[in-house]
Amino acid sequence: MTKMQRTKGAAGERELFALLSEQLGVTVTRNLTQTRGGGADSLNVEGWAIEVKRQETLSISSWWSQTQRQADDLSRKPILFYRQSRKPWRAVLDLHHIAPGIFIAPGGLCELALSDACTVIRESLP
Repeated sequence: MTKMQRTKGAAGERELFALLSEQLGVTVTRNLTQTRGGGADSLNVEGWAIEVKRQETLSISSWWSQTQRQADDLSRKPILFYRQSRKPWRAVLDLHHIAPGIFIAPGGLCELALSDACTVIRESLP
């Protein structure tokens, strides 16, 4: 990964975390240990492992695999946020985590707007 890619990724994380902090009412910060194998990009939202991608070429399947692995390691629910240039933030999560009584088996992914993902997260917080 080049320095420019790392800089773009870190800027994307800061941008998203500011939006999440505003919409969720909790401070969302970067997981600075992530580069040393610490897992998800943020662990500040109780119960969720947040992964952030700020890239032009989408690779949702591989990103989701990474997100899910990290969340499993941390015993948290995975959520992937991504954004391309000049487009809004999107979220990917498993329907099982939105409505576990209806979607019993994990594996059915859905894509949501940022505001809808924040609603799902807020509803899951204690």
